[in-house]
This record gives sequence, C-alpha cells and structure tokens, in this order.
Amino acid sequence: MVRAIGINIDTKRLSGSEEKLKEEIEKFERLGFDCVEIPPAGLDVIFNGEIVPERLNRIVQVLNCSSLKFTVHGPDPVDLSSNRKEDLQILSATIDFASTIGAQTVVYHCGWSNESEEKKFREIENLKRLCTKLEKTNVFLVVENTKQTVEQTLQIVTAVNHPKVKLLIDVGHLFLRVKGDEQKFLEQLSLGLPYTFELHVHDNFGKLEDDAERSLSRELHFAYLYGVGDLHLPLGLGKIPFERVFDLVNEKFDGIVVLEINDLNRFERDIPETLEKLKILSKIGGVQRA
Repeated sequence: MVRAIGINIDTKRLSGSEEKLKEEIEKFERLGFDCVEIPPAGLDVIFNGEIVPERLNRIVQVLNCSSLKFTVHGPDPVDLSSNRKEDLQILSATIDFASTIGAQTVVYHCGWSNESEEKKFREIENLKRLCTKLEKTNVFLVVENTKQTVEQTLQIVTAVNHPKVKLLIDVGHLFLRVKGDEQKFLEQLSLGLPYTFELHVHDNFGKLEDDAERSLSRELHFAYLYGVGDLHLPLGLGKIPFERVFDLVNEKFDGIVVLEINDLNRFERDIPETLEKLKILSKIGGVQRA
C-alpha cells in the first residue's frame, strides 16, 4: 500500500538558498503532500565531504517550521562502484545530514550497470561499509535504478544483505531502460515491487538518447520537443502506463511514493492535478498515512 505521497525539491532550483527551500516546502505543504525530498547538494551544506554545521543549523530551523516528513536525495554524481574515495565520504555525510533532519531515507543512485565484476564488488563492499553508520540512525539507504534494470539493482541490494539497505524503483528510469517496452517494463516492476521501500514516479516517452542526440539532454527545451531522455514529466504527458503500474503497486508495494518534477517553471501548474491522480491511482483516501 502507498503510505505517503511526497515530491522532490530539485537540486538546481535551490542554488544554496534557505529562503527558496522554505518557499518550496510551504508550497508543497499547502498543496497537500505528505513529505518532501531534500537535496543537500542544493543547500551547500556539505563541502569537501564534510557537513558545514552553521548551514545545517539554519536548514534544521527551516524544516522544523513544517509538519511535513522528509526524505533525502543523495548527490547524483556519487558512485560507490568508482575508485573515488570522496564518494563514500560524501554519502556518509549525507546520511549524517538525513539523520539530523529526521529523514527516513537517503536515496543513492546505483553505480554498477552490468559492467565489470570488479565495479560490482566495489559497490557492494562500499555499501556494506556504510551499514554500521546506518545502524546508529533511523535512516534507510535506498538504492535507485538509473541505467540498470530493477533486476540488476536488486542484485546489489541483495548482496549487501542488510535491513537498512533497501531497493528504490524509479519508474521513469525503468521505462527508459527498457526503451518503452511495456511488457518488459511491467515484468521488471512486478519483480522488484515486493522488495521496494520507496518509489519514484515521473513520465517520459521511453526514448533513450543515441550518440547523435546526447546534446539534447543538456538543452531540455529541445529534449521535450523530441521526447528524448529522462524528462521528469507530470503523469500523463508521456507514455508510461500508470494505471497498470498502480495495479501492481497496490498489490505488491508497501512504502512511500515520491513525485519527481524537476522543472517548476514549466510544470508547477500541473502538480495539483498530478497529486490528485496519484491519490486516485493509489487509493490513498482509504489508506492510513505513515
């Protein structure tokens, strides 16, 4: 069952501004969301892998004025399958940040993508290194599929084999990964949902960029024209079959759903309608909220 519906605050929108953070939290609280996904990389609260205490204190003051619950999205470039020692340090600091603000989860983008066994082993071992820290907090680390199938991401989570490390399915990323193949998409979703702690939803057309189209993702106004890439659209603007998605979600899932809309300049007016769709699809009216 869906226990809460949240929405993201995108890293690029904040630009280090606590005032902007306060403005967006108040807006999403008025709209009726249950929780908000906070990006520490957008708040300049971690520098050189270390928490900046003064900024953290000011952020906590902003968050304490809200009745919303919080999740945390770890910095996108962090890749525990890489050789960069800074990545482990930054994700560790992100867990500290999440624990301080009382967030339930830290989102980590899975790094390994069916490449070398060495990278897979490195990612698993680095995740295991974080488990001791996680055990001292109320925070769960949720591993999100990006370039991977759900099955591949679940391999990483299963290998870590720790109750504080869980699976996160990003529906939009999965639809891109299978290039819009609805059967493969639903099969992967069905496989992963029983193990999923958090679900991210947004729409796209299932069209991966080829080498000739890579520049489109850097110029989103053109990517929208071509329907290419990870567009983070409101539900219904793309091709993802969300009615079928939520048939499976309501049967197999128990956790938080987070709507990820990055471009408020274009899509802020669509958010109330999208929230209402999510409530109807997830039958949230009859659900006990977390």
